[in-house]
Amino acid sequence: MQTLISVAMIIFIILLLVLAIYLLTHLSKDFLVFKPESSPRIRQMMLVTSVLLFIVAIGGLLILWLAPAQANLITLVAGSIVAAGFAIILTNGND
Repeated sequence: MQTLISVAMIIFIILLLVLAIYLLTHLSKDFLVFKPESSPRIRQMMLVTSVLLFIVAIGGLLILWLAPAQANLITLVAGSIVAAGFAIILTNGND
């Protein structure tokens, strides 16, 4: 069971890193229907979110190797909150 949790967490951490890299690489390109180069607010949100996702991913790797399996919940919750917060702010605050 421990191995299954570790594999699932590694996949989740990889997805966090992929999302962070995607956001960073699209700071000067079109992002979905938004144009970050013409909207400093969206660009800033993308940059902050990508940094937060990197921090959560690094913390998740540390938790994965140093803490018991139950502590992986911290990574799951933190990553989900960062991604959901970005999505909510992006959809509600885009004027």
